[in-house]
Amino acid sequence: MQAKQFLLVYVLHNILAFLIIISMVNFSDYIVNISNLKHNLKLVKDKVGVKTKVCAMVKADAYGHGLKDICEGLKGVDFFGVASVYEAMLIRKFDKFTNILIVGTLNKEYVSWCAINNVSVEVSSFNELQNIVSILDGLKLKIHIKVNTGLNRIGVRTIKEFKKILRLFALNSNLILEGVFTHFATKFDDIPFVFKQHKSFMNFVRFVDNSSVIVHCSNSFVSVMFPCFSYGMVRCGFNLYGWQANCGLQFRPVLSILSKIAFIQKVKKGETVGYDRTFVANKNMKIAVVPLGYADGLDRRLSNNFCLVVCGHKARIVGNICMDVCLLDVTDIECEIGSQVLILGENLTPQDYATVLGTSPYEILLKFRYNRMNKILKF
Repeated sequence: MQAKQFLLVYVLHNILAFLIIISMVNFSDYIVNISNLKHNLKLVKDKVGVKTKVCAMVKADAYGHGLKDICEGLKGVDFFGVASVYEAMLIRKFDKFTNILIVGTLNKEYVSWCAINNVSVEVSSFNELQNIVSILDGLKLKIHIKVNTGLNRIGVRTIKEFKKILRLFALNSNLILEGVFTHFATKFDDIPFVFKQHKSFMNFVRFVDNSSVIVHCSNSFVSVMFPCFSYGMVRCGFNLYGWQANCGLQFRPVLSILSKIAFIQKVKKGETVGYDRTFVANKNMKIAVVPLGYADGLDRRLSNNFCLVVCGHKARIVGNICMDVCLLDVTDIECEIGSQVLILGENLTPQDYATVLGTSPYEILLKFRYNRMNKILKF
């Protein structure tokens, strides 16, 4: 009996060891902090008030954080905001009940699916709404009218067309006017234009006489900077993920990316480093190899142009970033194989990357991909 028990313990121990090994097979960790996510949601709710609904924007795989993990961490929000029917379908596989709002153009082939699965859709023109009416065939569909107030992508531009749309709702009981909304074009760099768009939006809203209609215009920036614009709902993404800076609230980053030094190479003065020999050592140097490259989202334009953080110290990327690795100058840093390298986190933000690359921090978040990293959830 003791031999059988010993064998069982031995087998279980080895299975557990194997699972640990395969779960940490990569050098890099993609850490999603669900506790920080919930903290950020509470900050938003406290700012906009209990009467204001929250639509959590989870499009594009929840800004790269992982759709299912983020949606489950945001249980209790009023809506999930997505860009397409495909994203709505992914959510409905694991969440049958939370409201979903598609803020992108709807493929008419999926109108019936949205009606059946309690998915609200955006309508941006009278003709688009007419097409929906012709397809519904007795089904009821929740609709949010998109108003174009200055972003000039999509949306109703004139009061005349807006009134035509409202009349069509009045004539069709299958159409449920659930919301009216717009989207701001600017943030800190042009606050007067935010107010101009808001004024334009209110000119449309005054023709909606149903108090149950959800009026919403606030994004992450406006929801915390101008809570008076919150109305029936706010649509938040960037602040929920913890990166809304300079707003007076202590948002916490949900995502951090850590890697490790895999190899250390000594390079002599005059030798070159990496593909195409773009870096020449001006002294004897110590070069660290970090197994994370442009296939993982580390933009190749950062070559010779950016610093990561090794053991708390800035380490310059030298040579061209490779598909699978990057090379760091650690000449003056005490480190060894296995030492930690910060790729993204509180001390190295998406904005830091965006400033160097001349792009948006949103793009930076979406560049990083977790498929070759150990994805870790922290609660």
